[in-house]
Amino acid sequence: MNPIVQSVVIWVVTGVLGVAAGWAASWWRGARRRDRALEAGVRELLLCQLEVLHAQMVSAGGVASEDLKARAQRIYDSYHGMDGNGHGTQVNDDIQHAPIRPRQ
Repeated sequence: MNPIVQSVVIWVVTGVLGVAAGWAASWWRGARRRDRALEAGVRELLLCQLEVLHAQMVSAGGVASEDLKARAQRIYDSYHGMDGNGHGTQVNDDIQHAPIRPRQ
């Protein structure tokens, strides 16, 4: 192959690969940013649902049904799996330690 043509081909291929790598890196960073935002949003919604269940327990005089306790534990397990802790742990502990409402 002609050395000039070979040099041009190498420059073009190098440029195209550089642009493609830059685009891929940018796309990956954007996808990670969106994933982190989505995870933070889901974690916050799970915490809000735990707080709703806690409010139901408080409004029922501090007693909780077995169903409410089970739902709270499932929600907390998902919340904790997404690295949520602290306040959510305390809310779930309050629910789990509440007396069980007798079935009617």
